[in-house]
Amino acid sequence: MKTENKWRIVNDGVMGGLSTSKVNVEDDKIIFSGNVSLENNGGFASLRSPVKDYNFEDFSGVEIKIKGDGKRYSISMKETTYFSGYFYTSTFETKKDEWITIKIPFDQFRLFYFGKETKSSKIIPLNNIKEISLLIGDKQEGKFKAEVDHIKLY
Repeated sequence: MKTENKWRIVNDGVMGGLSTSKVNVEDDKIIFSGNVSLENNGGFASLRSPVKDYNFEDFSGVEIKIKGDGKRYSISMKETTYFSGYFYTSTFETKKDEWITIKIPFDQFRLFYFGKETKSSKIIPLNNIKEISLLIGDKQEGKFKAEVDHIKLY
């Protein structure tokens, strides 16, 4: 999978929230950090990148190598690069200041709409993924920092 290396920040400010975040690249690693605020019904920060035309059907899932802060993060994928509340999402725990590699099979991704899991049994459209994102939310208020070595398919 090749992202277009156009990582962009999308925080809860799109709906009135006050969370902040930034992205830096240091030594070929992505550093995603900021502060999650629950004020004004906020509570998430995300880092997103378009995915070049790529068929995920020949793979089993997504692998991420990450050094976190002990908080929960989510990997999400969607079928469009424009604003849509629908995401296929899987959540994982990080270990504070420790590099870990996590493999998430595609069948562990669930369809969410504006942060809430749907009852839909729709499976992820592996031949039509247009964007991938890393997100922190789940009412985890406060500072956060995650370093990402890679996100790839396996």
